[in-house]
Amino acid sequence: SSGINAEYGPGGLVVPNRASMFVSALSDMDSYNKRFGLWKDVYGFDMTDVVPDLYKEAVVETAERKHVISTACGFRHLDLSVVKVADLEFSSPFIIQFKNTEKKPLTTLTVYFTCFFDGEFDAVLDTSPESPSTHWAQTLLYLKDPVSVGPDDVLEGVMTFKKSVVKRGYLISIKGKIFNGSKDVVAEIKQEYCLH
Repeated sequence: SSGINAEYGPGGLVVPNRASMFVSALSDMDSYNKRFGLWKDVYGFDMTDVVPDLYKEAVVETAERKHVISTACGFRHLDLSVVKVADLEFSSPFIIQFKNTEKKPLTTLTVYFTCFFDGEFDAVLDTSPESPSTHWAQTLLYLKDPVSVGPDDVLEGVMTFKKSVVKRGYLISIKGKIFNGSKDVVAEIKQEYCLH
């Protein structure tokens, strides 16, 4: 429990040796409607309450670059040569600036990672939706209710990762506020997800 060195001894090589987690925002109503539209209008009835966990699933899929509408924020940085299991449960603040040129619906927050292989031959594995695709996908956190955001808007929030006690995986929670250019709160986000 005192990190990798306790298992492998000091001076051992861990590759990748560093990793960072990032969050950015997506506007993708087509994907949103494919996933949830069926339940919002079942013969004229909104059935989303009948499927209570519908919006709680963190979805592992590839996001397209064309749907990214914000800057990315690195919210967790890990030195993998000394990381401890306890370091993998955390709360971290994040701030993202929307970069769309017109009002668009914020449908999804996407979480992804970058791994660094520092050494004689440095290499980087970047799983950002704005980087060339790899076999690694992103984790998509769909909002229950999309929020209209503009180019001067900012999302300030806290993301929490906790180990699930029910299923193998993580519970992810997001709490945040979206501010416009005048610093007025235009929306609040509070949602929990299960990643397994």
